[in-house]
Amino acid sequence: MVAIVVPLGALAFLAFVVAGICRLISQAMFNRTIRKALDVDPASARLLIDKLEPRARWSAGLVGWIMVVAGVAIGTIGVVDWSEGFSDSLPIAATSVAIGLGILLYAWWIGRSCAETAQRDVTL
Repeated sequence: MVAIVVPLGALAFLAFVVAGICRLISQAMFNRTIRKALDVDPASARLLIDKLEPRARWSAGLVGWIMVVAGVAIGTIGVVDWSEGFSDSLPIAATSVAIGLGILLYAWWIGRSCAETAQRDVTL
């Protein structure tokens, strides 16, 4: 059981690290663009800043999908290898799928509320 839970946790951790590094690089490039626009023409920089949209939270969705796929894979391996350790892999697979679906539901809910807020701001 530990042989499956530890790699599953490591996989989720790696997904968060990669997502964080990508976000860091993206923010650094974006901030440099804003600074250059402020140096060249502050009025045009204001137009650029006004066009900003909230960042998508893709990392939560990515981790959710990874957990769901890992849970399905663990469950499939347990079914294929019925004789050995099926009783141990089924709860792990169910837990992984449940956690992944919970993360996806959270990401959907946050995305939905952000879209409603942006739509209300446009109509005001």
